[in-house]
Amino acid sequence: MNVKHLILLILLFPFTISAQDPIPELGPVFDNTVIPRIDITIDEQDLTLLLLEGLEFSNFEYPVTFIFNNGTVIDTLEDCGFRLRGNTSRTAAKKSFKVSFNTYVQGQQYYGLDKMNLNGEHNDPTISRARLNWELLRDIGVPGPRANHIELYINGDYFGLYANVEHIDEEFLDSRFGNNSGNLYKCLWPATLNFEGLNPEVYKEEFYGRRAYELKTNIGADNYSDLATFIHILNNTPLQDLSCELEKIFNVDSYLKAMAFEILMGHWDNYIFNKN
Repeated sequence: MNVKHLILLILLFPFTISAQDPIPELGPVFDNTVIPRIDITIDEQDLTLLLLEGLEFSNFEYPVTFIFNNGTVIDTLEDCGFRLRGNTSRTAAKKSFKVSFNTYVQGQQYYGLDKMNLNGEHNDPTISRARLNWELLRDIGVPGPRANHIELYINGDYFGLYANVEHIDEEFLDSRFGNNSGNLYKCLWPATLNFEGLNPEVYKEEFYGRRAYELKTNIGADNYSDLATFIHILNNTPLQDLSCELEKIFNVDSYLKAMAFEILMGHWDNYIFNKN
């Protein structure tokens, strides 16, 4: 196997820090002993546009009212953002959604969360594979997101059972690593980690209207120097020196755990198989 296939540059591993506590408290939002109900109230015209064929890849966030009810905690938040999420899943019959609490109200959060990912799991009839695997990853010390099941209602209509998966952002980094100041990249096909030169700008190339290496934090600075250095070391370091040089900037131990687990679970939409 080519050595670059041993490296995964995904949201879970900002490569200048190491995990401090991979298992924070679940809290009411991710409590898996109950199935909370989430109600979204949205203008009917907005809902029509949100679900309109041909607009599946729009990221416009429609204003909604968000209601969370787990039988004990009942909360209502006004002026939240609501849109479709995912890649190919956007064209599935059962849509996945993102709730953003701070789109229209600056600084608004819900139990420390800026966003919630409500995944339809359209290709998993059990709607449980992802949640179970996130829990198993956390059990082996890999800082995976929290997840549970919720029932989703939109304008009173039942949309189904959904997986509620923690969004990976600055809050996630701070809770897992005690540091959210570094660069966080979301990498999608074709994020090959091939060396294209020392100029950081070359790694900003766009495919299908987005970057293969999409910077999610420090967007204003837009500095890809750390990524360029990482790819340079990965591709150009002599094999006899790679182990020492790589461990200076990359959490090798956590990645090896994640890689072994992905093979065990048969994960195909990942870096090794699909450059995701």
